[in-house]
Amino acid sequence: AADRPSTPPCRSFARSSAPAPSAQTPVDKAVTFVVSVGYSHDVAVGVVNALKESGLSGGALLSTVRTLAGAYEIDAGGEGLEALAASVEADLMRKKGHKPVTFRCVPPGLWGDEPPADEASREAVLERAFTVEALEGMSITDVAKHGEGPGAELLAEYLECSCAGIMACSTCHVVIDDQYMGRLGEVDEDEQDMIDLAYAPSDSSRLGCQVILSPDVEGLVVYLPRGFNNIMDNIPFEDGASLGRGA
Repeated sequence: AADRPSTPPCRSFARSSAPAPSAQTPVDKAVTFVVSVGYSHDVAVGVVNALKESGLSGGALLSTVRTLAGAYEIDAGGEGLEALAASVEADLMRKKGHKPVTFRCVPPGLWGDEPPADEASREAVLERAFTVEALEGMSITDVAKHGEGPGAELLAEYLECSCAGIMACSTCHVVIDDQYMGRLGEVDEDEQDMIDLAYAPSDSSRLGCQVILSPDVEGLVVYLPRGFNNIMDNIPFEDGASLGRGA
């Protein structure tokens, strides 16, 4: 992303350089709050400006920001702020000249648990792939959650993205076409640990939150698995049940 090399909207959890609390206006307080949640200062300013343009001011502005953030301390709710911040981040990326990138997704059912082994089968499958538009610096998960256009909307139906891109689950597991795998960099140990827990992992598996799009991977081909495993779904409760949603 524009403000952090990984996934937008950027959360850095850095200390704010905002004015001292006693000198802060409601706008200052709203910006400081958004920064405290974990977004960059530029994104925070953009979020607050967007709310101001909608007619909010004073205490109502700060109250709205806090409501949008939900129970951010325990990562509950907050979808409203996340979506607004993602929109702001995308605008910042465009203004900074981030280039458009397109990639192709092969839906489940058009392939097995391994990509096609021969070129003829690969080409036949790719004829039925759908195209997704994004901006360089976004991850596949970012596009699924906050992308624009019919391709991004369709991608969102296939990727669960349960952990907000912090590698605490494997629900954004995808399989990369062999022709592109070498362009994406090495899989680190933390990512591999999650891939090992994914549904039908393969040698070309990646987590969508760790695949950062760039012009170097224009036309990237991604195979979407038939299912997903989410370790959070299998946490047992006192009655012995769980939320398991097997793949």
